[in-house]
Amino acid sequence: MTIRSIDMQVLVQKVGDVAKIQQAEKTDHNNRQQQFAQQILQQTETNSKTVSQNLRSEATLIRDKQEEEEKRKKKKKQDKLEEDPIDEELLKDEHRGKNIDIKA
Repeated sequence: MTIRSIDMQVLVQKVGDVAKIQQAEKTDHNNRQQQFAQQILQQTETNSKTVSQNLRSEATLIRDKQEEEEKRKKKKKQDKLEEDPIDEELLKDEHRGKNIDIKA
């Protein structure tokens, strides 16, 4: 396919227009990227400066879980004491069993 001289004259004129359009698209794309990056930075700053507050229901749930765990530990300890009366005497004395007497 050959290009005639008339087609070439038209193409040469259009090249400038196409270049302008491509340059405009490129700068628009760069501007959008820059705006997006600024929005991300603003969100990051806002998130890092604000303090997250626990909802009352969350605090209540945490407290309830801690209380339940303490109750389970106490019940387990009581069950263990009821099973072994000998262990009860050992548990009463905190210092018992921590020192070793060695005779030479």
